[in-house]
Amino acid sequence: MSADTAELEKLLVEWVERWIEGESDMAIGARTNLSHTGLLDSMAIVGLISYLEEQAGTEFDFATYDPMKGVSIQGLIKHCVG
Repeated sequence: MSADTAELEKLLVEWVERWIEGESDMAIGARTNLSHTGLLDSMAIVGLISYLEEQAGTEFDFATYDPMKGVSIQGLIKHCVG
């Protein structure tokens, strides 16, 4: 994992923690399934992706992303920045 990826993971974990505002005791990490655990709804995931695009300076390709197995920070970063 590159330093840039590690920093993106840290920033996105912090974003999720702010979003849920202490409403969950679940530990949040880069591999946490954000959708299947109910931590984030679809609108929150779009917000997280928008934040990822800002931080990474790139665009997320929604047309090629398949969230059926769940959405994790690590998966979003891998899809967005490779």
